[in-house]
Amino acid sequence: MSQRTIQPLLLERWEKILPKESLACALDANPSALPTSIRLNPLRAPPSETLAQLRASGIALDAVDWCDVAYKTPTTPRELQSHPTHAQGCFHIQSLSSIAASLALQPLPGESVLDLCAAPGSKTSHLAAMMKNSGHLVAVDASRPRQYKLREVLRILGATAECICAHGERWARGHPAMFDRVLVDAPCSGEGRIHLGDSAANEDWTIGKVRRLASLQKALLHSAFDALRPGGTLVYSTCTFAPEENELVLARALERYAGRIEIIPLPFDLPHAQPALTEWNQKQLDSSIANARRIFPPLEGFFIARLRKLANPTL
Repeated sequence: MSQRTIQPLLLERWEKILPKESLACALDANPSALPTSIRLNPLRAPPSETLAQLRASGIALDAVDWCDVAYKTPTTPRELQSHPTHAQGCFHIQSLSSIAASLALQPLPGESVLDLCAAPGSKTSHLAAMMKNSGHLVAVDASRPRQYKLREVLRILGATAECICAHGERWARGHPAMFDRVLVDAPCSGEGRIHLGDSAANEDWTIGKVRRLASLQKALLHSAFDALRPGGTLVYSTCTFAPEENELVLARALERYAGRIEIIPLPFDLPHAQPALTEWNQKQLDSSIANARRIFPPLEGFFIARLRKLANPTL
């Protein structure tokens, strides 16, 4: 097996974080082809009908046991995009890790929901589908070009959301206690995508970049907490392995909002996932952080935490 070239400091950190098998997968320069995953979209057609049409075309699909609209397939994305039901918005090509992040929020029809870093729209459209386009879904993103992509994805998938171009770390603070649920899929260093061939994430990685992003992520999470109603649910996710962008962001929130916030288990079990770290660089972290989950290769590397804003804060 040939190995991809990873920066020495990054490799040293991965050796502390990743299980042996996942590390080998992350370093493999020629990994075995990963199955493509799709999410059936009930906003455009009943999932059973879309499933039947895809299988009638010879596309093999295997169900994912923790999500009833997610399937794995050996068919390539390009082949899937050529199927008529893709242009019709009947399904969306999306990684299982990404699906898990939006699924963890568990929004209900009629609720007020905020997606604070929404573009390019995969998770926003999933939230809309779970809400059955009922209630109030707000999609905020700071990038105007990415907003165009967001709006196009929502249009194709028939998903309804109020799209706002703004910096989430500031916008949500101006809308206190307005939302039942908030998703923060934060900008990150992208370490979890390196084994999928994201060369930019590898080449651009520096520990300074990790620390700068961690500062932004803390601001986003604090802003999201302000926008969340008491008793509401918040999901924080990234596609990186860096503890500074994951566990340490949660640790800071637990300190800042002591007695007002708790980290709760995900509502489903995930393959290739392990509890979050409760120690990093000889610093002990709150034991409840272990309720968050790290998703490792061969899946897209991800971090998902589910938090609750306490309706009756304790001191």
